[in-house]
Amino acid sequence: MIDQGLKLASLLLILVLNGCAITSVNDDTGAQKLPRNSIGWSFQGKAAVTQANAKTNTVNLDWSRLEATRDQLRLSGPLGSGALELWREDEQLFWLDGGLQKPLETLPVDDEVVATLTTLPLNLISAWLMGYHDSTDGWQVKITQWQVAGGWQLPRKIEAYRDDLSVRLVVLKWNLEALQQ
Repeated sequence: MIDQGLKLASLLLILVLNGCAITSVNDDTGAQKLPRNSIGWSFQGKAAVTQANAKTNTVNLDWSRLEATRDQLRLSGPLGSGALELWREDEQLFWLDGGLQKPLETLPVDDEVVATLTTLPLNLISAWLMGYHDSTDGWQVKITQWQVAGGWQLPRKIEAYRDDLSVRLVVLKWNLEALQQ
């Protein structure tokens, strides 16, 4: 009796997960990319940043495109440890301290972390996330895997390189409910 119940539960779990799955596709899918000026999207994912000294930092992230020039990012370590909330407004990057917006330079972490955060072109990464993998400002970008979410072709895996810094990003879940084009 337990074996049949376990088999049924496993089958239902597989069906539910398949129903919620995002389909991985090649670049030649018939689905269209989000327009560059799309707002109201968000995603959850993971990123690995590797520096020239071969030191790799991994982070979980939640990224929201609130307006064309404004993004909100929540970065955290394993099991949500060390959560940090960042805001991008145009070319400026801020962090929140008790609800107060402060310049990135005042972030209480080592200089290497601040330097890495300021080196990352967050305004460009937003475009990369929508599938526009322009290589600019010395960054070489390629989207290595695509997916279809909400009828749109969106990146699942992105790799970007510049000088002695590389970024690998995996998008685990897209949220397009508040999408505006």
